[in-house]
Amino acid sequence: MITSTVTEALSQLFDAHRIAYVTHGDWIAPDGELPAMRAVWHPGEATGRLDVQVVLPDKTVVEENFAGLGEGEDGLNDGMANFTRNSFHVFLSALWGWRDEKQVTVETWSFGDRDYAAHIGNFGTRGSAGMQPSIPEDLFARLEATIRAESPTGHTHWFRFFFCNLNGKFTVEALRDNEPWGAGEHALKSADWPAQDGYYSVRLFLMLRAV
Repeated sequence: MITSTVTEALSQLFDAHRIAYVTHGDWIAPDGELPAMRAVWHPGEATGRLDVQVVLPDKTVVEENFAGLGEGEDGLNDGMANFTRNSFHVFLSALWGWRDEKQVTVETWSFGDRDYAAHIGNFGTRGSAGMQPSIPEDLFARLEATIRAESPTGHTHWFRFFFCNLNGKFTVEALRDNEPWGAGEHALKSADWPAQDGYYSVRLFLMLRAV
């Protein structure tokens, strides 16, 4: 575990976006209050895992995990880049009001008599050399419909979707508020994914905040 190095890398992300913060150990707190974020790197021989946690004002913890390819600092840098592409800007938009329109789309979603701001990240893709990940045209519509069917009631909810093709074999993962979510997995599986030789993956992260 290389917490100090990871905290420095995370601090640089906030610095690059000109967001003032204070640090408490390995936690970074914009404006010196919750929500606060930290990251921990778990290195491996050829790949590692970056764990990102965000504590909300009600002490709820949002967790996101990212693979980092490579050894040592190379793996960490890849994991941080993976996090930045997929979730960081969603957190900035939903929790700290910093929005990059190229990275995040914000829409109003209504559930009964309650409105939520939906902070939607871009689809993040990875692929082996020469492979272009193919995203089904109706994928987002499927995922949105599945979320809307859940009728969220809390102040904050978050959803992560992950699809992987490895030599024609599929792996899917869907999380709702950190927990495995069967309806989301079904929505991913039912999309028209092409089976291909090699590796490609597609990932999406979004947050709902009551307005």
